Amino acid sequence: MLVLIGACAACGERQPAPAARPEAPASEAATASPSPSPPPSTRASPASLAVPSTFTAIGTEPFWAAKVAAQRVTYSTPEDQDGRTIAVIRNPSAEFVEFLGTLGDKPFTLRVTKGPCSDGMSDTVYPFSVERRIGGDRQRGCARVDQGPANTGE
Repeated sequence: MLVLIGACAACGERQPAPAARPEAPASEAATASPSPSPPPSTRASPASLAVPSTFTAIGTEPFWAAKVAAQRVTYSTPEDQDGRTIAVIRNPSAEFVEFLGTLGDKPFTLRVTKGPCSDGMSDTVYPFSVERRIGGDRQRGCARVDQGPANTGE
């Protein structure tokens, strides 16, 4: 026991000299320093808004729904409950994500932004707000992530 205490005391006396200690931080700084930032003109664009690839958007008065699944949207109304499926292109940005396509002969746009949204008819608070445009007709609504069946790992 005394031998260990004496050894520890000797270790305490052998602290590195001040000249030896700066070498570690200097070498760490050399290996850990980040590369300089690229000039503003070559920086990557900001990350796009995280909107899932599958979700449902709804609107009230008039009622409508848009089920988004990857590159397809099924748009339905009370008059057309089966809906019409259209191919869309996902156009992301930092503030919103747009899904662009054609419904019939009119341009179709579903713009999704993050933030709490109320459908005005229930106490449900949705995580996304949407604006649906078909030609010149604009309607606002809300969106939620679809709750699919439990993942069974198959």
